[in-house]
Amino acid sequence: MDFLPVMRDQVVCPSHRRRRNRIVRALATACMAVSVCLWLLAPLVFRASPSIQRFFIFLNTVDDGVELSRPEDLGLPGTRTFHLTTGHGITVGLWHILPESLVHSAPEEKPAERDAWFEASLADFRPIVLYLHGNKGSRGQPHRVDMYAMLRRQDYHVVTFDYRGYGDSSHVIPSEAGLVADTKAIFTYLRERAGRSPVIMWGHSLGTGVSCHAASDLCRDLKCPHALVLEAPFSNIQDEVRLNPLSQAFYYIPYFDWAFVEPMKSIDAEFRSDTHIKNVDCPILMLHAQDDHVVPIQLARKLEKAGREGRSPGAGPIKFVEFDASLGLGHSSIYHAPQLPAIVREFVRKASSSDVVTHHRIKVHSSII
Repeated sequence: MDFLPVMRDQVVCPSHRRRRNRIVRALATACMAVSVCLWLLAPLVFRASPSIQRFFIFLNTVDDGVELSRPEDLGLPGTRTFHLTTGHGITVGLWHILPESLVHSAPEEKPAERDAWFEASLADFRPIVLYLHGNKGSRGQPHRVDMYAMLRRQDYHVVTFDYRGYGDSSHVIPSEAGLVADTKAIFTYLRERAGRSPVIMWGHSLGTGVSCHAASDLCRDLKCPHALVLEAPFSNIQDEVRLNPLSQAFYYIPYFDWAFVEPMKSIDAEFRSDTHIKNVDCPILMLHAQDDHVVPIQLARKLEKAGREGRSPGAGPIKFVEFDASLGLGHSSIYHAPQLPAIVREFVRKASSSDVVTHHRIKVHSSII
């Protein structure tokens, strides 16, 4: 009786092996087919499709479901929602978020009086932060609202908007030129109403590429902002495409640049901040987390180097703040850093008073909070 199972196994095992081998061959074939699609077809489809290229750069069609007409529901009382025309047939949606000391001061009765009061408040000598958000979704995303709240607590005016193609702005195809045009138009609107209030331009992620380009144009026209803040910046979109985690599966194919990098010029999305920063004469504050996996910190360091080596001797200082990876701030949570309010207050104070500070770099570690 004991040897029967052995005899049965000797008869059945070859059949099992053949079935297993067929499954293995089928899986290997499927893997090869997927690899061909991944390594050959996907790059070709990307190269041939401007709409796909724009989607991955701008992500403007991602609907975050935020009701932008009611910022008070998002924790932003004392906020005016309005629209401005920034180009032919182009309007953009904005929020003017009052400083903390003015939150309950705006009149509520008549919309026209309320709008006029908000505009007049811009000339009250408090700093005005023009905030340019990154790609994906609208100005109402939670991490952006948290940053506005931090800036409001410093008693700054915060003006933020959705570029064309985003949020409640005109539904058109976005481009670098279009986003820069929107930014410059809104900056001009603020400067015309700010009186002697300093206007600081602040960009996050893709917004750093927009703000660097816009500030470069404005400085060359002698209309430079008082300061520029770059939160999670990159050197240029080509470097960002090469190092972005989504690109790593294709990085070593010999035609990577042809398929993924070269098309950025044809859709007007190069965002060459390492070139534009050389024309920005105002003081610059750069903020970056070491554990940012969306925009690797080496791209911010490259941008800082370009600014340090390429700007004129009379340009304002560059201050680079690295937040240690142990803080866990990543790409979108620098507003959580306990040191950030003090860093921003000191930078804005010196930029607003035209103090001169030598170029320097500092690192923020968890051990000092």
